[in-house]
Amino acid sequence: MDSLLERVDAFIRRHALLDSGEPVVVGISGGADSIVLAAMLLDLGHPLLAVHVNFGLRGAASAADEAFVRQWCRERNIDLVVRSVDTLEEADASGASVQEAARHLRYAAFRAVALDGGVRKVAVGHHRDDQAETVLLHLFRGTGPEGLAGMPVRRPIHSSGECEVVVVRPMLCLRRAEIESYAQGKGFAWRDDETNTQPKYRRGALRGEILPLLEKHFGASVVENVARSGDLVRDYLEASLKADLEAAFGSALRSDEEGGGSADLAAIRNLPDVLRHRVFIEALRRWLPGVEANARAAQEIDELVDAQPGGRVEYGMGVVWRERDRLYFSPAGKEIRLAAESLDAGASVRLPHGILRAQRLPHPPEVPAEGAPLDVYLDARSIRFPLTVRPWTTGDRFVPLGMRGTKKVSDFLTDERVRPHRKAGVHVVESDGRIVWVVALRIAHGVRLLPDSSETVQLSYDPDAGAGHAVSSRKGARED
Repeated sequence: MDSLLERVDAFIRRHALLDSGEPVVVGISGGADSIVLAAMLLDLGHPLLAVHVNFGLRGAASAADEAFVRQWCRERNIDLVVRSVDTLEEADASGASVQEAARHLRYAAFRAVALDGGVRKVAVGHHRDDQAETVLLHLFRGTGPEGLAGMPVRRPIHSSGECEVVVVRPMLCLRRAEIESYAQGKGFAWRDDETNTQPKYRRGALRGEILPLLEKHFGASVVENVARSGDLVRDYLEASLKADLEAAFGSALRSDEEGGGSADLAAIRNLPDVLRHRVFIEALRRWLPGVEANARAAQEIDELVDAQPGGRVEYGMGVVWRERDRLYFSPAGKEIRLAAESLDAGASVRLPHGILRAQRLPHPPEVPAEGAPLDVYLDARSIRFPLTVRPWTTGDRFVPLGMRGTKKVSDFLTDERVRPHRKAGVHVVESDGRIVWVVALRIAHGVRLLPDSSETVQLSYDPDAGAGHAVSSRKGARED
């Protein structure tokens, strides 16, 4: 057995990454690392199911990568699944960065293929250089101990009630140069992705410019030293903080069946700051895996603890929002379900991005159309207080102003070009169980002012109000 292969075999055994002869899904991009990983796993006797994700970001180069991987797998009788995805569309729909969307799509594809094939392990080709880059990226972003620990040798891909799928990294013991030398010695061809060293991407700048400069001034051992520091931090976490963290996670966090979860505010408040922030970081990693789980994000979420219900922090791949007794972590596309609120005349309710008020007016305004859709005027004869304010739900219908027949709220939002990750935050106002306003979008036809209208109900939505509840919007991708 080759010495490099022996090292990988020993690494797999030491960390119990794979059982002998265990089937494994392997991600193959076409780069040297993924090609060598697949070849080594074959040599170690693991049946493979390969996955190649074509992100469609590099035109002809993406097509060439796919063709190369197809041919490589065909020559070795490796079953291959190719997933073509529209990364730009995903980024636009979710509000995520392109890298963030690509990472989300990649791991979603790995997990789906693994579940379909009845496989529970997914192997990826990260190595020591990747690990050093990850530690430094986390450090530059302002991370805690878990960020400085870098990538774990194994971690679950988020699961929502199905059997757990685990990502393993059998080559974290090898340097990039060793892997490329091994590939050359075996006569393996591979594809290089030129974007990996482009300085417009943070990891590309680190790989192509910063690390070479550090090696010039501090020696060729810089990468290994940084990666080893990450290993030591992880060992420390495992030995000293793991029990406390697991106890805190167990008391505060609860997964739901829709891919998200929540944290109990009472349990959160009883934790020391350092553990509370670690809980938030773990919650992001479990339920919003595309989000940068770092100290800055933890601090933003911490500000929600004492905010008003309805406060939220939005990320490209989801949102964290506060209810009365819990913090909810909702992936993009999952509907947010705030509790229904009762609204009387002369009162107000707080929504995630502002305040909704209701009042009676003795006469209609002179120009009622002005100010719409944030200020709307309804015929008081068609309204009965208290009103109900709630998030829209699947199956909701109403008659939009200017129409005669009912329309599904979901179809109305699509027609209004409300982006998918924004739909979950849309609220409706009901009177006697009938939707009279899709907030900030359209009133119902049956409550419009008529020529003989006198007493009027004014509903006003102020998206700039709500001082004291945290609302922010950030993008960012973990690059591990």
